[in-house]
Amino acid sequence: MSGISLKHARLLLAAARHSSVTGAATAINRSQTSVTKSLHDLEADVGVELFDRSAKGITLTAYGKALAEGAGLARDAFARAREAIPQPTISTTPSVGRFFEMDVSDRWLDAFIAVAEHQDTEAAADGLGITVAAILVNIRKLEDMLHQPLFDRLPNATVPTAFATTLVSEIKLARMHLRHAVQEINAMQGVQSGRIRFGSLPFSRTFILPTAIKRLLKKHPDIDVTTVEAPYAELLAALRCGDVDFIVTALDRDELDSSLTCEAVIDNRVSIVVRTGHPLTKIKNPAWSDLAGYDWVLPNEDSPTRHLFEDALAEHGYELPRQVVETGSLLITRGLLEDTDMVTVLSAHQIHYEQKLDLLTTVDLPIFDKTRPIGIIRRAQGSMLPASEVLLDEIRAAARELGPAV
Repeated sequence: MSGISLKHARLLLAAARHSSVTGAATAINRSQTSVTKSLHDLEADVGVELFDRSAKGITLTAYGKALAEGAGLARDAFARAREAIPQPTISTTPSVGRFFEMDVSDRWLDAFIAVAEHQDTEAAADGLGITVAAILVNIRKLEDMLHQPLFDRLPNATVPTAFATTLVSEIKLARMHLRHAVQEINAMQGVQSGRIRFGSLPFSRTFILPTAIKRLLKKHPDIDVTTVEAPYAELLAALRCGDVDFIVTALDRDELDSSLTCEAVIDNRVSIVVRTGHPLTKIKNPAWSDLAGYDWVLPNEDSPTRHLFEDALAEHGYELPRQVVETGSLLITRGLLEDTDMVTVLSAHQIHYEQKLDLLTTVDLPIFDKTRPIGIIRRAQGSMLPASEVLLDEIRAAARELGPAV
C-alpha cells in the first residue's frame, strides 16, 4: 500500500485526539457506526492495528502513532496552503473549511494535480485513465468547494493560478507524508520496501550513486529506485513538494532557504581533462598559454562547472576559449576527447572509470586548485522514507570509499 486517503488521515487524527469513537464522530460530524467501520477499514488497509481498544476508549498503538505523525504533517501542509488563499474573507465558509481539514475527495485532487501538471485536460485524462468530462466535473466540484477559480483557461493551455500552484505543492507534500508513514509501519515490521525517488546532477552519477544503489538493492531487493535528472531549479521544486526525497549535487549554490538543509559527503575538484597521451600531459608545469591552441569541449553555460571554469579564468585574467563545443553529455564529451586533442573541464570524480581504464587523465594546472563539496540536499522538516535513509547511508559510505578529491 502506497498511502492512505486524506479522509482517513482526518479520521485518524480525530480519533487520536479524542481517544474515543464518540468524540471522533462528533468532531467530524459522522455517526459512530460510520466512524467505527472506517477505522476498521483503515486498519485493514495498512495491515496492522492502529488502536488499542478498552472500556475507557481507544489509544494509539506504536503503528498508530507512526501513521498519526504522518497525518499530522499532512494536516500542516493543508494549513500552509490555507494561508495562501487569495480571498481570506471566504476562508471561513463551511466548504472551504472542510477542504483544509482534509475532508475532500482524492479523486478531485487527482484530477486537479493532473491538469496542473499537464496544463491540458486531455493529457490529464489520459494519464488518469478517465474521460475529459470526468476531469472537468472533478475540477468544477473542487473550484465550487473552494469558491476559487483554479485555472486560467487559455486557447492552448489550462494554466494553474498562483494559488493553485501553491495548493498543488502542498497537497503533494501532504500525500508524501502519508506514503512515508505507511512505509514507516512496514519498516517497523522489518520490511524495507517502497519507491525511492531522488534527484541527481552529474558529479555523483559515475561512481557514488551506482555503487550506493547496487549495495542497497543487494540488501533490500523489494525497494524500487527512480533517479530524476533535471536542471537544478526543477529538482529543488520537486524536493519541496515531495516529488523527490533528496538531491545529490554540488553544494556551491546560492544559500538555501530554511525549508531545506544540506550535508556535504565528499570534496570535488574541477580539473582540466584530456585523453591519455595528450601532448599536454608531457609538459611538466603546464600554464594557460599551453592550452590556448586547443579546441575545447565545455559544459553548458548554465552548469555549475562552467561557472566555476569562467570564474577561475576571470580571477587569473585569462580570456574564455573562442571556439568550443558545448554539451551536458559525458558520453559525447568522452567520445570527442578519446580520438582528438580537444580539452575539457570536468570533475575528476566524473572520469573515475575512464582513468581506471587509462582512457582519460587530468592536467595539473594550478588555476583549478579550489575544491567544492558534493552532498545531499533534503527537506529540513518532515518525514523521509526509511528506505531513503538506508540509501543515504550507502551514499555516504560510497563517498568515503571514493576518498577526497584528486
